[in-house]
Amino acid sequence: MASFGSFIDSFAKVLYVDGTTGNDINNGSVASPFKTISKAVSSVTMDNTLIYIIKEGVYTETKLSAIFNVTYEITIATITLRDKSKRVILNLTSISGGTIAMKKLNRIIGLIIQKQNSAGDARIFEYLFDGTTINLSFKNCVWDKTPYSPTSYLMYSGNSNGATIIKLEYVNCCILPTFSDRDVNTRTTQGDFINCAIANNFTSDVGNIVTTFDADYNPTTQTTTNGVYNGEFAWGSMKYIKVILSSNKRFYSTTPSKISDTTIIPKMTNNAAPSGLAFSKGAYGTNEAYLAFNQIDENEGYCSTNSSGGVGFLGYKFTAPKIIAKYVVRNGTLTSFKRLPRNWTFEGSNNSTNGLDGTWEVLDRRSKQTWNTPITDKVFEIDNIKAFTAYRINWTANNGATDYTSVGELKMFELLSIPSLIAMTDNNESSFQKYGMNFDSALNLSSRLNRYTDIQSSSAAFGLGKVFKHKADLNEKRVGKIIFK
Repeated sequence: MASFGSFIDSFAKVLYVDGTTGNDINNGSVASPFKTISKAVSSVTMDNTLIYIIKEGVYTETKLSAIFNVTYEITIATITLRDKSKRVILNLTSISGGTIAMKKLNRIIGLIIQKQNSAGDARIFEYLFDGTTINLSFKNCVWDKTPYSPTSYLMYSGNSNGATIIKLEYVNCCILPTFSDRDVNTRTTQGDFINCAIANNFTSDVGNIVTTFDADYNPTTQTTTNGVYNGEFAWGSMKYIKVILSSNKRFYSTTPSKISDTTIIPKMTNNAAPSGLAFSKGAYGTNEAYLAFNQIDENEGYCSTNSSGGVGFLGYKFTAPKIIAKYVVRNGTLTSFKRLPRNWTFEGSNNSTNGLDGTWEVLDRRSKQTWNTPITDKVFEIDNIKAFTAYRINWTANNGATDYTSVGELKMFELLSIPSLIAMTDNNESSFQKYGMNFDSALNLSSRLNRYTDIQSSSAAFGLGKVFKHKADLNEKRVGKIIFK
């Protein structure tokens, strides 16, 4: 049996679980362990109880909530904290069908959580009805995609009335399913994802990486040997080197903006389908506006009216206001580079019906833009936090063609999270872990921070980490960017 020394000693009581030799009529001692996790959970009689799983294997439970304790503070930990060859797999046969009110924090560390089939709900690992109170922390857990892979998100709570979330966090977890829902739909129920390795970009919390996984659930796009099997501080040097700035007895960090990975304009089949409206200042024959939004690399795509020369506009109207923080202008497969826009403004409107009418606000200006290779993107990030229903590129010159201007594709990317300045009263371990800037990032002091968050917290002792301080005098010279190395 593995031993965690001071980790075990820090608990008021320890109950042991052994799925091979244990029995649920036992008393849960090290010499007489329980067989199931749910039996150990239901046997807890005091706060700060550790349920210690001492034998690798598959532990089958009807639902995830079967291992939650509503009354006492518990921690469920497994031997996989230090040994990846001894996996403890929590096999869920269904999901919950009721309300649970967790008065105290439940910590779950080191489990590989699998869903056996689609029983209960095919989309999720756990569903809890209205009135639920959640107080959960998952650390160093694997949310597996075998034998069944949910498609929406990890957990969902409530229908019309929702749930009270005291804490719901996923720290140092590997999340293998590819989920369809992203922040805008799931943040209120999904909690915090901190330093997780995830299969697709469904969350914007700082410190996560999007990756594929090897057979040991380690990320294949990062050079690391740590993974989920390295205790509470998994990902080691890769994820727990954090930076916090200090000034006038306050502590500061920033969060970068998060922009959608793909264009949010649907693949258009004509100017009005499947949704929204593609518009332009005229078109050359059948080369209509929607061809710049059909996500196909054609010869030219959209072409303005013959003899229009270097003047025109092209855009898209959404069905609801969107904040666009990046746009891309892409040329087609032909080498007619003279016909591509050269000078333009990127503009937004909330009262235009067809791209020609309404009032337009200039969001970006570009000049002297040239192309010399086919199917090439020009990518422009813009400092915009205002939502508009319609956007357009409005050019006043192309690269010399006198007949018309062409645009292969015009892509637009949505702002999912606003860059923030975070102010903290303390630089404790929780502050570093949750709000610290990644060591391998750069702090651009010239960028506008559009949101201010004030974090109030009490002091807490550090665990295994260390703090190194460096004083930087910003009074001597104007600093535009700080790069952490």
